Amino acid sequence: MNLQKNTQYLVMGIVGLGAIASASCFADTLGPYVSGMGGVNWVAEQDLTQNNGDFVEMEFNQPLHSGYATGLALGWRFPVGLRPEVELSYRRNTLDQFNNRIYEGGSSIEGKGEEEASSLMANLWYDISNLPAPLSRFTPYIGGGLGYAVLTIKGLEAGGVEFGGTHRDTVTAWQLGAGVAYELSEHWSMSLDYRYFKTGEANFGKIQGLPQADVETEYNARSLMLGLRYWL
Repeated sequence: MNLQKNTQYLVMGIVGLGAIASASCFADTLGPYVSGMGGVNWVAEQDLTQNNGDFVEMEFNQPLHSGYATGLALGWRFPVGLRPEVELSYRRNTLDQFNNRIYEGGSSIEGKGEEEASSLMANLWYDISNLPAPLSRFTPYIGGGLGYAVLTIKGLEAGGVEFGGTHRDTVTAWQLGAGVAYELSEHWSMSLDYRYFKTGEANFGKIQGLPQADVETEYNARSLMLGLRYWL
């Protein structure tokens, strides 16, 4: 079973949990909210493909050196604990080196460049509220989302050789996440949030300096973010 089907089943399971939960089991903070978040972003080692074969692997710098994620969301919390929301997010990382260079005998070399993922997601979260004291201000949550992402690579360079300019494609995307919110006041809460984010295959077309065939790749990232939520 592929991961996208697993995501759909998880969302269906969350809906099922919400349907059987009692409205009295959740906190009084309901209705619309806006939230902002930001933190660090890890990108998994990523293969570039031509003619259905991997020809190089991109390795990225660690987040504290270069790698971050930000996001804005607008949502609504229902009495059963479900929170549908629309999220706009941005992730950026820089390259460290190129590995498994098939055209150069499988060697590795220091690399430069940037990769960005801008996404629009429809999320569904399930809040677990009314924890016993002294945890009553905490609200754990789980969920996921589906949407689209614009994946961009630019400034690729290896050993002083540049590979074209900016290349981008719009692809499907999905994510899974979990976190915990802490109630600061009637209208404000803070959250710590983990996301696993993945896209479909992006096609960047032909890239200068490489054999003349379309270059394709998939994006796979993990983010850890702090957020601030305001209940309207």
